Amino acid sequence: MVRVKYVNPVGTGELDPYFQEQLTATVGEGIEVDVCHLDLGAAPEGPFLPRLPFYMGVLFETLKTAEDDGYDAAVIGCSGDPGLFEARRMLRMPVTAPLEAALHLAATLHPRVAILVADGFEAHVLYRDLARHYGLDHLISEILTVPMQYPDPERVRALMDVDPAAACFEVVERHRDVLSGAALELARGALERGAGVIYAGCTLWTGEMLTPFAAELGAPVIDPAQAAVLMAAAASRARRTAVRPLELA
Repeated sequence: MVRVKYVNPVGTGELDPYFQEQLTATVGEGIEVDVCHLDLGAAPEGPFLPRLPFYMGVLFETLKTAEDDGYDAAVIGCSGDPGLFEARRMLRMPVTAPLEAALHLAATLHPRVAILVADGFEAHVLYRDLARHYGLDHLISEILTVPMQYPDPERVRALMDVDPAAACFEVVERHRDVLSGAALELARGALERGAGVIYAGCTLWTGEMLTPFAAELGAPVIDPAQAAVLMAAAASRARRTAVRPLELA
């Protein structure tokens, strides 16, 4: 059994059970996933990565605690891959994040992958820069911004104070809704222009909601959270194989 810690780098735990359920249902046997979030000590504005990177210290502490607790691998559960390079330098256990994992997986499926990103975060710039750093930018045919029409930010902030679960799931359901509308049309266009794989480039697009989306497209759709967990588990198994002869010597 491979134990993977999935760290959702947000300041609310309202979606931890949701991710736990979705990942447990999709990663298959032989992998145990434990989901957590960051204890940031401040009222979050919703189920999003904080806009300012002051959370990084808590993220690294959470990952180190997971390693000390005996986890075999970890995932930083945001498709902007925050803190991944630094985490690799400080941890012995394998650690990955969704964009890196998805690009490696996409490379085995087709020469070109199109990436969907939610609007409002300028993710297309970040993703291009990260892909270039990973040496995999040649795989990306295009990055398409999906108009999300999120609930009013002020309403979400107010709702987070009185019913944070309702606020978070309003955002999740918006991600689900666009898969049968704007995201579907953008992905179809990308496939017509030569892409062979679609990457759903936000971890709020994960689990069972992607099944009908992939069926409508008739093409592989990479689940960001699932792909990262599977990559982390594969890396852990490879590491076990590599260190076993040294442990027996």
